[in-house]
Amino acid sequence: AGERSIQSSAFVPALTYLKTGLSMLKSSELFSSEHYDTSLRLYSSVAEAELVSGNTDGVEAAVAVISNHALSSLDKIPSYLCLIKSYIARGRSMDAISTGFDALAKLGVSFPKAAGTLTIIRDLMKTKISLRGKTDEQLKQLPTMTDKSKIAAMRILDILRTSCYYARQDLLALVHFRMVRLSIKYGCCHVSPVAFAVYGFFLSFFMGNFQEGYRFGKLALSFLEKFDTKEMHSRTIVLVWGFIAPWRENSCRDTLEHLTYASKVAMEVGDHEHAMISLIFLCTNGFNSGRPLAVLQDEIGSTIDDAASLGLDIHTQVLMPVLQSVLNLMGRSDNPAVLRGAAMNGDDFLEQVAPENVETIKHAIYVYQMFLSYTFCEYKVVAEIADKSRMNLTKAMPGSLGIVWHAFYDALAACALFRESNANSRKYKKVTKAAIRKMKRWATNSPSNFKHKLLLLEAEYYAIRGKKSSACNAYDAAINAAHKSGVIQDEALAHERAALFFRELGDEAKTSRHLAIAHQLYLDWGAAAKSSQLQTQYSTMVSKARKRRSFQDYMIRRSASVSPKLEIG
Repeated sequence: AGERSIQSSAFVPALTYLKTGLSMLKSSELFSSEHYDTSLRLYSSVAEAELVSGNTDGVEAAVAVISNHALSSLDKIPSYLCLIKSYIARGRSMDAISTGFDALAKLGVSFPKAAGTLTIIRDLMKTKISLRGKTDEQLKQLPTMTDKSKIAAMRILDILRTSCYYARQDLLALVHFRMVRLSIKYGCCHVSPVAFAVYGFFLSFFMGNFQEGYRFGKLALSFLEKFDTKEMHSRTIVLVWGFIAPWRENSCRDTLEHLTYASKVAMEVGDHEHAMISLIFLCTNGFNSGRPLAVLQDEIGSTIDDAASLGLDIHTQVLMPVLQSVLNLMGRSDNPAVLRGAAMNGDDFLEQVAPENVETIKHAIYVYQMFLSYTFCEYKVVAEIADKSRMNLTKAMPGSLGIVWHAFYDALAACALFRESNANSRKYKKVTKAAIRKMKRWATNSPSNFKHKLLLLEAEYYAIRGKKSSACNAYDAAINAAHKSGVIQDEALAHERAALFFRELGDEAKTSRHLAIAHQLYLDWGAAAKSSQLQTQYSTMVSKARKRRSFQDYMIRRSASVSPKLEIG
């Protein structure tokens, strides 16, 4: 009855049934030859039910009993999986990794204690050789994995992925590669869709081969038809639509429906970790796609509350800077340019984070602080943060769209500082050119997410080089591309930067028109603090332009058209 309750996600009744079952066995009967299988199943199920209920002490107690009495390594695997998940929930990534690799060693799957570049390259070549010559159809026809120890190893490797992402990125690639090679050599199991998805993630982000990475992501989704395992459905979907799809062909808005489904499925099966990862992507991709800030505030706040109630500290901490940024934009903080307020205090926030997760959270804070500082015209702050975070960003946040944000605002601030002073003109141009090179590669693979950002960077770069005609055309193209992608905050920003460009040229009509449109778009997004800043700094120009019929006609055409034409009159 307890096992059936777990399968139907009724975890509280499950614990009652399971503990009743244990009470019916005398201490001398527990794990005796006659009652070994029953005892093992009861304690393994108790560990699982305690995990989902958030009782970490109960998980550790059940695992300790199994460790002392189980006759084989395979018998201990279900309890090890629960213990690893329990460590992850509490942000103890290193403990999760240590326990996981110890269990893998007992199953005959060994890993080095550390992995340098040469080790990763060798392992990558082994994986490429195992895949060489195999078409997608041939991979889909791989036999079913039957070796129980290898299936157990695949389950452990799958769980270790997120801990390695935060705390041991030198081992992350090796985990990905091993999952693929085990699937090729021993056949596919229910974890194999995840294996091909994480391989696609590695190819996309670490190798820069977005096309091949997307191929393996789609292959992973096709494998789901072969295995009716809801838990792996949610994990595969969040990997493909969270980590792979935004870098190739799909807009952030395209991902939202899939991520919503993944979170619901994960919650149904009690996989709280991946439910929260899905919701984190849902919140951040919603931010990136221009969802109204009031809606985002509710969604992010609800997700944080859910993560906190489940004891998922790392997931709560990842979202705090996002929520505080939203509150700042809405005018609900003392200083909108500083990441501090009701959701978090940037000064001491990292003291609450587990040591192995500090780098990831710290760089997430850097990215959102850069965004706020640039938005509210604190360009020197952006440059200072960029200088100290540029080197380690990719390592701290692999696969995150925060890397795009960092390059974007780093370059925009460099252009703004160049306009203010020529003292570091060579440095500012170098930063901008490097960001444009990156953005071109990203925009080539995913124009809906990155093309408008590239066009705005090019416009700003043309402007500081005195290429007025090219800058004017690029601003116009950036505005239209951002509108077409539906990213309202970037559309507003493009209008704002165009306004400042025309102000330098002394064109008051175009300056006031672009400022008025930017002001209205920020209002529509819900960024009251930013719209208020524009109104305060340029009150006369904004007010006059808003009264003109041409402004009102433009806003009407904008609402009805994919890319409205801005007529200056």
